[in-house]
Amino acid sequence: MPEGLRVGIVGAGWPGQAHARGYQEAGGCKIVAVADLIPERRKKIMSEFGATREFSDAMELIADKQIDAISISLPNHLHASVAVAALKIGKHVLCEPPPCLNAKEARQIERAAVKSGKILLYALQRRFGGAETASKAAIVKGYAGDIYHARASWLRTRGVPIGTGWYTEKSKSGGGALVDVGLHMLDLAWFLLGQPKPMTVFGVGYQKFKAITDPKRVYDVEDSSFAIVKFEGGKSIELSSSWALNQPPLQQGTLCRMFGDQGSLDVYTPQGATIYRSFNAKGESKATPLKPPRTIGHTAMVRHFKDCIAGKAQPSCGVREGVTLMDLIDALYKSAESGKSVNL
Repeated sequence: MPEGLRVGIVGAGWPGQAHARGYQEAGGCKIVAVADLIPERRKKIMSEFGATREFSDAMELIADKQIDAISISLPNHLHASVAVAALKIGKHVLCEPPPCLNAKEARQIERAAVKSGKILLYALQRRFGGAETASKAAIVKGYAGDIYHARASWLRTRGVPIGTGWYTEKSKSGGGALVDVGLHMLDLAWFLLGQPKPMTVFGVGYQKFKAITDPKRVYDVEDSSFAIVKFEGGKSIELSSSWALNQPPLQQGTLCRMFGDQGSLDVYTPQGATIYRSFNAKGESKATPLKPPRTIGHTAMVRHFKDCIAGKAQPSCGVREGVTLMDLIDALYKSAESGKSVNL
């Protein structure tokens, strides 16, 4: 194709704009169309990224024969229907997380991708961040030995998302803080662990801050969630996520620490990803900051997407990984509801 990969942006809010920027910076891509209900958002993509066609209906964009791939940046409950439709008609798909509302939908997407032979990549951006990529490289090289446990969290003190109002409505979001921010940290920790097979989960969820939101909004999701996940081979993750939580100021933000038998990694420090090794009898160690790659973020993600389409790589987080993540999310909600551990 002389024009390169011809792309349609479905959903032109800030995630769709970030995707468009990634395509632009990755090179070899042409954004040809945009779909969004809000005309101003469509015009922004058109003026900034050169799209020449606009649609209010995502399905009309998908039907456009001049488009090779689409980016889905829609409310969570629309991911599955749009992804399946796009795959069936022969488009490659880059889809914002969460994959969908539940594991049943994730399997529908998987079947459509397998049948179509097209690529679907879930846009788990933290897999492509500088600190995260440097940490993964150090783990693969064995610098910390056998990594057996991860501690991951994304804790907001007062950060219930507003958006267009769907985030706090379970039928449209699939869940609260666990789905919105916890999923990203769960995926990152699982990725750094080497994606072992999940075995057992135990989770709890709390809804304590409904009163600080607009009383007219539906608010039937958790605003904090805490979990332990056990994997094959004895590996484990402890996961914490919140939209709202009364906590010490320094606890707000993201944390991802990986523990190995020869050292440990702290993904998020003021110096960037850092590895700790050569522990002495007092527990003192040598700290070594890790150098990130030059290409990171959405640019790196789009380049990976293109490599997958060209047959040069397998999706870092494709349909199979999407099913596993949604199996974990479903099991964590089931555990929180029952008060018991859930086997996968």
